[in-house]
Amino acid sequence: MRSSLGALSLSIFIFVVSLCFSKGTITEADFTTQVVTEGTVEMGKENVTSSSYPDLIPMEATLLVIETSDAVMEKNVTIGNPASIELKCNFSTTRHPQFVYAYWKKGDYRINITSGVRVFENIMQAHIRLMVTDKMHMDSYSCVFEGINERRGTFHFKVPEIYTKEKPMVNYEQDSAVLNCNSKNYVPLEWMWYTSNGSQKVPIDLTMKNKYEILPSKRNETKLKIKHLQSKESGLYSCRAIFLLGESEGKQSLKVLSYLVPLKPFLAVTAEVVILVTGIFLYELYTKRRQTSSESGKDFEQAEQLKSEDHNGVYKNNQRTRHRKSDVTVN
Repeated sequence: MRSSLGALSLSIFIFVVSLCFSKGTITEADFTTQVVTEGTVEMGKENVTSSSYPDLIPMEATLLVIETSDAVMEKNVTIGNPASIELKCNFSTTRHPQFVYAYWKKGDYRINITSGVRVFENIMQAHIRLMVTDKMHMDSYSCVFEGINERRGTFHFKVPEIYTKEKPMVNYEQDSAVLNCNSKNYVPLEWMWYTSNGSQKVPIDLTMKNKYEILPSKRNETKLKIKHLQSKESGLYSCRAIFLLGESEGKQSLKVLSYLVPLKPFLAVTAEVVILVTGIFLYELYTKRRQTSSESGKDFEQAEQLKSEDHNGVYKNNQRTRHRKSDVTVN
């Protein structure tokens, strides 16, 4: 009787184990059973429960990690306000998931926080939920799978990006320029403006109303108007957005040109035309002089030829006269 009960208990245990790794069945595992060493970070003190922040924004991010691929799997996660975020890593393996060990890291350190796994055929999903409520939580979190080869996926927590115009803004002296920054769907606590002074950033003095003005705009953007521009104000301007979880910065280039700048192409073209006309005039003058000189030479040659012919004619006439006189004398 006891042997039959033992066999029945063993068969039930095997059946339960097989169900744990069957399709669609969810199992939970605690990755914090290891002893906390020097390289392990306790997350309990710096993370909070969702009940402490009932208005936390629910978020989710997923990565696919393939055991047979050496590709680096990374993903940027933008977090603008305190959030409750669940990270999921789906690990595709050719081995049975029970032979794969998974854990999580914050930066380069192993974290000690409750997490779990779910198994779907040859996919092992490691998941963890974090309450991101402070700047210290904005880091990189990695899921690490140890099997035949170690594979990992990394989530990079980022504050919202600031968007500006990519091309430099071009204005002329004494005009006004309006610089614009926006954070799209995220609203910062505060906006600040800076100008570059060499390698340093100098806060813009917004109390100079005759020079700077913050124009009315939406909460997720800021507009800075700079009046009475001067050429020395060309340079790089920065807008900084301050969020609960960190700061983000955008940059805008400004070029201030003199009014003489648009005239330079016209003056260049005018100079080229003057040079061309002068060249043509000098060439025609040179050609005309050469032609006149040539004609004068021909006239001189013709005159000399006529003189020569006249001289030859007189000489011949004299000779004829002499011959005639000689003939008369002889007779």
